[in-house]
Amino acid sequence: MRLKGISEKLTLDEAQNIVRVWGTHLEHSGGLMFLFGTSIPESLLPYPIDILQGAINKMEAFYYGKGLHDKVRLLEETEMSLTTYVSDEEAIDKFISSFSNSEFRKLMVEGLQDTQKNQAQNGFLVDGKLWELSKARIEELEQ
Repeated sequence: MRLKGISEKLTLDEAQNIVRVWGTHLEHSGGLMFLFGTSIPESLLPYPIDILQGAINKMEAFYYGKGLHDKVRLLEETEMSLTTYVSDEEAIDKFISSFSNSEFRKLMVEGLQDTQKNQAQNGFLVDGKLWELSKARIEELEQ
């Protein structure tokens, strides 16, 4: 990835906020990974990839200087996720190719349905508290 000296151009506050947005994006991007696998369109990132990389690098350097090596390692791990983002054209080509296979489509539908069931049963954070709709209640509502 080209960095274009972006980490030096970013203020610490900008880098910190961009990294926070990146973290939130990662928390909610499971569906993207499910649909696109390792070829997610880069336009679905919250910022251009070079800016994300620059912000991550700036925060890694900041945390390293403060001796916060656990935070550096965490950022390094999230940084690897950037490798799953490719040009929009490449991602769409791979997406179309995958979905032209009927066996893949069948598995994908089953996987999507399982994902929804698992998410509903595991619960969601609502106002900072875990809230879940039980399997029995879901079945009752669907009758």
